[in-house]
Amino acid sequence: MTTRRVFGAVLVLVAAGLAVAATFLSAYAVQVRVQGRTLRYEATSWVTERDDFRGALMLGPIEFGEPAVGAALVMALATVLAFRMPAARVGSLLGAGLLTGVAWSAVASVQGTVQKVRELESPVPFDVEQGDGVTLLIVAAGVGVVAAVLHQELPRRTAEVPADGVVIHQIEGDESETPPYGFPVIVEPQEPKKEPHEESDPQEQKSD
Repeated sequence: MTTRRVFGAVLVLVAAGLAVAATFLSAYAVQVRVQGRTLRYEATSWVTERDDFRGALMLGPIEFGEPAVGAALVMALATVLAFRMPAARVGSLLGAGLLTGVAWSAVASVQGTVQKVRELESPVPFDVEQGDGVTLLIVAAGVGVVAAVLHQELPRRTAEVPADGVVIHQIEGDESETPPYGFPVIVEPQEPKKEPHEESDPQEQKSD
């Protein structure tokens, strides 16, 4: 296993760990300030941690915990099994793709909550903020995609060379141009050829 593939495997495990940790952090929070008092609702992907509204807003956790943990398990198992079965590396790509879909769904759920709160007829504005859990989930998905690609170690494209390994440079123009990384070609002037009528006849020389 090459260094690049090992580095990709380590990053896959890191992304899986980040995805699991993201499920236990705050997914989103809704807050409003009334008569000098701050009312707040806050939930992870599993449970509601704080609800000062006592259920009046009808909010609940964004349930991305199970699919995120499932994607993390797929990525981790694929990385471990790939040391014995190289074909198992495809599992890291599948897990990263699933984790990306979970992160997209979590962000869409937060945006839906924002729209829901805006539709409430309230004299005071509500503040909806995305929690650290969703942000960390997005980071985990990004790291997972990059790590999965490195884990596959796709073949690099190499330049084609002739069979004998010699690189041939083609020069355009006349022969006096300087070839790449070479020396200028010295072209010696050619002597003019003698015409046949200019040569003396041996028989005439003898008669003389």
